[in-house]
Amino acid sequence: MSMYLQPSTREELISALGQLTDKSRIIAGGTDLMPDLRKKRPDVDIFLSLSAMEEMKEIRISDDTICIGAMATHDSIARNAEIKTWATALHHACSHVGSQQIRNRGTIGGSLANASPAGDMIPCVCLLGGTLLLLGADGAFRRIPAEDFTLGVSRTALHPGEVLFAIELPVRKDRSTAFVKLGSRKEVTIAQISIAISWDKGTRYQNPDGYLGAVDVTPVHLEEMPELIGQGPVDDAAKDRLAESLRDRIRGIRMNRKRPPKLKITEAERLYKERAVRSVVYDVFDLAETID
Repeated sequence: MSMYLQPSTREELISALGQLTDKSRIIAGGTDLMPDLRKKRPDVDIFLSLSAMEEMKEIRISDDTICIGAMATHDSIARNAEIKTWATALHHACSHVGSQQIRNRGTIGGSLANASPAGDMIPCVCLLGGTLLLLGADGAFRRIPAEDFTLGVSRTALHPGEVLFAIELPVRKDRSTAFVKLGSRKEVTIAQISIAISWDKGTRYQNPDGYLGAVDVTPVHLEEMPELIGQGPVDDAAKDRLAESLRDRIRGIRMNRKRPPKLKITEAERLYKERAVRSVVYDVFDLAETID
């Protein structure tokens, strides 16, 4: 029979982390874990629920840092006015995760720790220069850049006995951001492809940066954006150059792998992603025009 732990303080959480084994599972919102348990019925010795950890549900904002507890729900993040202002891409992503019921229950920490290639959170947190705070069974925090957290499908940099405790984002008042995704339907959809972009606030679009999601096991950094779209207004020709470059990146991701990919994509899905990338490029710049 499985043991169920539900700490409500940091001290209780640290004690619980010390009891975990490789058969234990941590429950955040449960929106991914519960369907997985029904499907696979794994042998779990300890369920560690974070639902009573009020400290991990807090969103704290200072002059230079946004600190989001890992148990903050997508809905609470989407409704936060300061996040909408200073981390707009994350606001966009959290506003369109699943259904309203999923947004009410699902958490940013659970989404990141689930490490799904189609996850909406990780491209945004990478774009925003996020740092993840990991709490260990020894009571110490380990800080890791968001770019280094996801290692593959359902694999993260979490060590045994660690939990994702909070996400820190720098407040960049000089930058604007946006996020869009394309799925099989308009609402309650899983991303087939997504893009998060940033640029200097008040410009169209100087020093652009971006991440592409749902095309590889980890988000793809778009280092080529400044060269492809320039430092000024982005016309259709510039968008098409960026879209063509991203199509080439998607083809290259598949062709350059030396072993069968863990991210299983059929040939039809690959072609869909290559063709759909133009739509998300145009969509994200259409959205960007409404910001600032």
